Parts: sequence; C-alpha cells; structure tokens
Amino acid sequence: MHWLEKWLIPPRCVITGLPTLERDLSLELVNDWPVPQAVCPQCCEPSALGEVCGACLTQPPAFDRTQVGFYFDKELVDLIHGLKYQNHIAYAQLLGELLAERVSLEGVEALVAVPLFAKRFRDRGYNQAELIAESVAKSLQLPLIKQATQRVKEAPSQTHLSAEQRRKNLKQAFAIHAEKLAGLSHIALIDDVVTTGATMQSLADEIKQQTDVQVVEAWAVAKTK
Repeated sequence: MHWLEKWLIPPRCVITGLPTLERDLSLELVNDWPVPQAVCPQCCEPSALGEVCGACLTQPPAFDRTQVGFYFDKELVDLIHGLKYQNHIAYAQLLGELLAERVSLEGVEALVAVPLFAKRFRDRGYNQAELIAESVAKSLQLPLIKQATQRVKEAPSQTHLSAEQRRKNLKQAFAIHAEKLAGLSHIALIDDVVTTGATMQSLADEIKQQTDVQVVEAWAVAKTK
C-alpha cells in the first residue's frame, strides 16, 4: 500500500511544492543545511578535532552525549516553527525521520521526549518534542517511554536568556516518574532544538538522581549556532 499511495499521491516538498522522490521534502534543500562538525561529542559546541571540550572536562554536564541533525538555519527554521507555532503537525514525522538518519544508537535502549508544562500543552494541543520522538522511535524501532517525566515549573520564554539565566529558570522544573524508567540504563532525550543545553542538563540531572539510568544522551533535530 505504501508504493500505491506514492503512485496515487506522489510526494511534494512542503517548502518548494515541487515533486520529490521519497518524503515530502526536497533532498537538495536538506543537503544544503549546515551540520555540526568538529564539535565536542558531549555538548556539541565547537571543539578542535572533535574532542571533548575543556568545559565538559572541567564540569561535565549530566548528559553524556549530544547528537543533533543540523544547525538551526535555512528552511529548517520554517519547518520547526511551523510545527511548534502553526499547528503543522505533519512536519513532526519529517523532522523525526531526518533526525533518525543522523544519530548513532550505540546502546540506547529507549527514548524520552522533553515534556511541556501542562498549560503550554493545553494551549498548543500537543508536545512537539513528543511528536518528533514518536517518528524517531518508529524509524529506529526503539521504545518511546511516555509520562516518565513531567514539567512542574513553567519558566518564562528562554529565547533571549543567557545560559546562566536558563539554568536558574529550569531549577527543579521537572518531576521524574522513576517507575516508568525501571530496568533502563541508557536513554536518549528528544527535543526539537538545543540552544545552551540547559533544558537537557536539568532533565538529565533529575533522571540520574532519581532512577538507575546511568547514561543519558541529548538528541535534537537542530542546534543553534
């Protein structure tokens, strides 16, 4: 039925509107998106030769590895904003598939989406990180553990805040339902965009404190430069 569907309704790029071969996104556009190179494997910040950076050696974050698909640039910004703010839910599948193609599993047992505060979830109607995580889980055939974490503190918009301000905003922002993560030792957290890593840091720290999970990775479709 998959090939029949493609024959009856051939894919078209959601950005250009032109026909495509596989998914509803132009491969030429995707190939032109900048990707992180020569970055620290733990925090994904620039690092000579791709080695662990001095900041992570001096003060290691709670997450053990960061994997992102692209830098937050070009048409990818429109896709993520379309999903996040304009109710284009179908974009989540595309973004999840792209991320799944660009991560290495290496022991990851399950995925956990970064949660939204309840009021923001009600206003939006969905958690964009969880929708992306569902697509990643399907592509990689990994379990997605839902309701394992909960955002219990609503922080103001972090768009224009410094890394230190973000960390203060997110202090004790998450509750962990440890029983959902029982038996797991290596998980990956999923979000749409990583900026300073403050959200992943706070969530990974709480998970490690309250469960037996030993390795937490941070995965995101994009990272700000």
